[in-house]
Amino acid sequence: MVLLGVGCVAGNVSETLTPIPFTPTQVTAALALKASPGFADERGGGVFIDISGVAVRLQADGSQSRLEAHPGNRVSPGPASAVWPLGPFSAVVATSQGLFVADSGWLIEPPWRELLSADGLIGTALDDNGVGWLAHTTGLFRLEGGVLSELKAEGTSLTGITAIAVAPGADSGPSVWVAQGEKLSYAERTSTNGFVIKDSGLLPTDVTGGITALAGLAASTASAGELWAIADHALWRFAAARWQRYDIGRAPRELKSAGRVLWLLAGDSLYRYDADASSWAEARGLTAVPTLLAADASGAAWVRIGEGTVALSAGVVPRLDGLFQNERVYGIEAVVLALMPKASSPTSVFFKLDDGVEKKVPVEQAIAADGPLADTWQFSFGGLDATAAPRPASFAALEDGPHSVTATATFGDGTTAARVLYFQLKTGSTGPVGWAADIKPIFDSRCHKCHTDGPGRDLSTYELWVSNQTLIVNAVKDQRMPADGLMDPTFVQRIARWANGGALP
Repeated sequence: MVLLGVGCVAGNVSETLTPIPFTPTQVTAALALKASPGFADERGGGVFIDISGVAVRLQADGSQSRLEAHPGNRVSPGPASAVWPLGPFSAVVATSQGLFVADSGWLIEPPWRELLSADGLIGTALDDNGVGWLAHTTGLFRLEGGVLSELKAEGTSLTGITAIAVAPGADSGPSVWVAQGEKLSYAERTSTNGFVIKDSGLLPTDVTGGITALAGLAASTASAGELWAIADHALWRFAAARWQRYDIGRAPRELKSAGRVLWLLAGDSLYRYDADASSWAEARGLTAVPTLLAADASGAAWVRIGEGTVALSAGVVPRLDGLFQNERVYGIEAVVLALMPKASSPTSVFFKLDDGVEKKVPVEQAIAADGPLADTWQFSFGGLDATAAPRPASFAALEDGPHSVTATATFGDGTTAARVLYFQLKTGSTGPVGWAADIKPIFDSRCHKCHTDGPGRDLSTYELWVSNQTLIVNAVKDQRMPADGLMDPTFVQRIARWANGGALP
């Protein structure tokens, strides 16, 4: 159900942007990409389209691999043209044969492929509930639990969308913002299936010429998040129910955001905004004007410079694995790793929950990874067990609600680099969780239809669950599985606790 309403905002104010120059760290990928939207995840990977139309997976170290068509597809994807985020580690790919989902190295045909044309997709946005929003030339669609539904205003489709983002509305509640030319509004959730559509509060003179870009920044323990918009050659910020206009002396052109960091291309200059520090910086030393392809929640951006592709960051910062930005954590423990390139020569990593005491992990206790991460050190927040395997970090002393993990790397020259990740803790029952007693009943009730004889991978035994536990946990926490609807949060918690607690039989 959708109602119409009016959003009340405080008076607009203006401010001059004064960025600090910085020289970004650059990692060049040995592959030419199309200047089209891409997807980057906070662990350092990304899905992009090469100049021949092939969907490829790139890593921050410059390595690459091709995404293959899933054997269960009824239709071959064909040449790809663009990629948009669909989850922390998944994306939707537009191809000549429709929309496909990129996940775990596969291009997977979704059950809703025939409902939306690939050439009509304008963009996507993700909310804190794991819901994906798809802006299409035919309307605004919500993807929840594998089910696609359309959001309408009094029975009318929201057509003419030019940009989409998720950010708080006037009352700080989670909302999906859509621009329709010179109209900017947001849909605010009022119940499980109820939304009210409100006006942005910007004056008609503020949006003359139309909204050309939107970007949302995620919530932190101190902020509900914020929205950024480009309109009428101006840059606008909406936070704490107030619009603020920025004068930067150059016409803003592109926006990309993820987590708490925003990247802006204005004129021929590239800017980076850190919401936690409320600071702007201007990139120096680039050999040509970049094209923004994607941004990830660790604060990095992928850009095309000339014919090459470069990953840019403010420095070598720890990338966290085991948690992702604004994740809902249902268990009281999780294996959390900080990944650092060996070439950066870290001496230690300090972990901290909220504003608590820092825990030092020296490089002597780091794990030497193998495979694609052979050039990476892994520092374990929970330490190591007797077999030198990572132990889970405990959240047992925390109350339910928003929290943060800070990983600070130190280097031999005395410098440091930090990454802050925010998550929502939603605890439940305690005690050991076993596959036979606790997990198999969930599989039998929610998973066996697709994961015994197909179309999904076989997960019918304990051994198969153990070997696929990371993929399973990510899929249910990201609400991509089960495909036939949302899983009860207590089931999600139980699966996560089973995996983090040693995957007991």
